[in-house]
This record gives sequence, structure tokens and C-alpha cells, in this order.
Amino acid sequence: MADTSTDTIIYHHLEINETKERVLADGQPLTLTGTEFAMLLLLIKNRRQVFCARRLYEAVWGEPYYYGANNTVMVHIRNLRRKIEKDPKNPILIKTIWGKGYRCD
Repeated sequence: MADTSTDTIIYHHLEINETKERVLADGQPLTLTGTEFAMLLLLIKNRRQVFCARRLYEAVWGEPYYYGANNTVMVHIRNLRRKIEKDPKNPILIKTIWGKGYRCD
């Protein structure tokens, strides 16, 4: 039975429970790291906003951006897509906005 409380966000085939830090995909639980969960929640709660790597890094990691952080963000986005996207090579949930960053629609 789905948790329909106010702390649950439905986005496409995902159910994200912010309080329990739980994500279901088509009703099946996903195992996300804390960082992946924070990234997903930030992007979904701010749909249509583009987050550059710097902004995403500083919001999720809570520390100042450094040059190598671009790669860190990219790797985490790739790992997150592998877990939440039906076809990670053609993502529909987390879009790449070339030259700008990432967003959820």
C-alpha cells in the first residue's frame, strides 16, 4: 500500500518519501545512498530549475565547490540514473541541459 501522506512526492513512476528517506520505483524499493537521495529530492522539489554542477554540489554536499567537483556530480548523477531511470542511456527523469546543468521537468 502506498504512503499517501504529505511527505510523499509522486514523480513519474517514483514515490519519494522525504521523512522516511525511501524511494519506490513502480512500487519496488530502491537502495539509494544519502547523497543520491538528497540530489533526487533537490531536483524534484525544484522542478524546471536548472542546477549547474557548482550549485548542485554546494546544495547537496554542503561545502564550497572545487574544480574537481564537476566530475563528482557527474558520477553521482550517472549512478542515480542507473537506479531510477527505466532507460539510463535515454533519461526522462533527470535531464542534462547541455552547457548548463541538470533538471527535472
